Amino acid sequence: MNPVLNSSSIPSPIPSKSNDENIQKTILLSNEDFSSIDLESTQNHVQRFVLTKRLRHWRSEHREFLAEFIGTFALVLLIDGVSAEQTLLNAKSWLTSSIGSGLAVLTGICLSGHVSGGHLNPAVTLAFWLFSGFPTHKIATYVIAQISGAFTAAAVLYSVILPAINQFDGGVRQVEGKFATAGIFATYSPHYVGTWTAIGSEILGTAMLLLIIMSSGHPNNIPFCTSQGFVVGLGVMILCLSLGYTSGFSLNPARDLGPRIFTSIAGWGVDVFTVHNYYALIPIFTPFLGAIVGGLVFSVFVDQ
Repeated sequence: MNPVLNSSSIPSPIPSKSNDENIQKTILLSNEDFSSIDLESTQNHVQRFVLTKRLRHWRSEHREFLAEFIGTFALVLLIDGVSAEQTLLNAKSWLTSSIGSGLAVLTGICLSGHVSGGHLNPAVTLAFWLFSGFPTHKIATYVIAQISGAFTAAAVLYSVILPAINQFDGGVRQVEGKFATAGIFATYSPHYVGTWTAIGSEILGTAMLLLIIMSSGHPNNIPFCTSQGFVVGLGVMILCLSLGYTSGFSLNPARDLGPRIFTSIAGWGVDVFTVHNYYALIPIFTPFLGAIVGGLVFSVFVDQ
C-alpha cells in the first residue's frame, strides 16, 4: 500500500539568487525599452509638428506666389496641350484653339482667383498696378511666379508628348516648315503677316482683354462681377476667334516667354527668338502696351 503523501512533507523549492537577479534585470531592461520607445515617439511627434508648422508658415507667406504659379501652370499646360493635339494630329482648327484657350483661362482663374486675384499675366499685373492700386512690392513676385509657372508647364507637357513629337518630326526639332513643332509651345505669326500688323493685333487684343477684365470686375456691373472667371474666359475665346489668327495671339508675355525659353534649351535653339526678324519680341513686349491702353480707356471713359 502506497503511503499517502502529505503536502507538508513535500520540500518547497529553494529560491535561487541568480534567478531573482535575472528577473530584476529583465524588468529593468523592459522599462528602459519602453522609455526609449516613448522618447523616440515623442521626438518624432515634435519633429512632425515643427515641420508642419514651418510648412504652414511658409505657405501662408507665399500663398499668392503659389497661386499665380499654379494658375499660370494650368493655363499654359492646357493651351499648349490643345496646340499639340492640333499640330501633331494635323487637325488644325482655329475654333478648337479658341475654345481651348478660353477654357484654359477659366481653369487658371478658378485655381488661383480666390488667393491672388488670378492675374496669370504680367500685362494684367502691370495694368492693375497702374490703374487699380496693386501694391508695388508684389509685382516682382507675381511676374516671377507667372513666368516660372509657364516654363514649368511647357517642360511637363514636353515630357508627356515627347514620343508624339519624335514621331511627328523624326527627332529633328524645327521652328519653321511642314514639321515645325515650336509653335506648340509659343506663338508665331504666319509669314504673310507683317511686323506692324502683328504689333497692332497684340495691342488691340490685350487692350480689349483688359477692358473685359476691369469691366467685369467692377462691383456695380451685376451680374458679371459675380462670375468674372466665366466672363474673362468667354472674352478670351471671342478675342481669339475674331482677332487671333493674325499673330498667333499671345496677349500674355508669361504665356509666351516661359515656353519660348524652354524650347530654346530643349532642342529648338535660339531660332525660337530670332525667326521672323525677331518676332519673339512682339508677344513678349507689346501686350504691356495693350494693357496700358485698355486700362487707360477703362479708367477715363468707363469707370465711375
